[in-house]
Amino acid sequence: MEVHVMQRTVLLDNKGLTLVEVMISLLVFLLVSLAMMQTALVSIEANATNYLRDEATSVADMLMTEAKNDSATSTGFDALTNTVKSVTRPVRNIPDPGVTFTITRTENYVNPPANAAKQVSIAVAWQWKGEAHTHTVTGVVRNPL
Repeated sequence: MEVHVMQRTVLLDNKGLTLVEVMISLLVFLLVSLAMMQTALVSIEANATNYLRDEATSVADMLMTEAKNDSATSTGFDALTNTVKSVTRPVRNIPDPGVTFTITRTENYVNPPANAAKQVSIAVAWQWKGEAHTHTVTGVVRNPL
C-alpha cells in the first residue's frame, strides 16, 4: 500500500514542465524571432533604397546647378545640349565600385521663335537588386541676352 500512495503523491505534484510544453514554447519563440528578423531585413532594404534615392537627388541637383551656371552667358546657353553620361558613386555598405548612375540631360526650347529659354530635364537612373529606378529634375534656364 505504501508504494501506491507514494506514486499518487508524485503524480499530483505538478512542479516543472513537460517536454511537450518546452517544445511548444521553443516553437513560439522561434516564430516570433523569425518575424522580427524579417521586419529588420525589410527595414534595412528600405533604408538602402532611400539612401540611393538621396544620392540620385544629389547628383541631379548638382547637374541642374551646373546647367544654370553654364547658361549665365549667351555662349553657355547655346552650348547646352542633350547629353548622356555615367557616374559611379561610392555608397556606404555597398562593395566597390559602388553604384553607377546614368544621367540623361535633355534641353528643349520653351519658346522656339525667340529662343528665350530652355527647359532642362535631368534624369538619373540606377539599378538596385535587379530593379530600375529613376529620378527626374526639370527646370527652365533663361537666355541672358
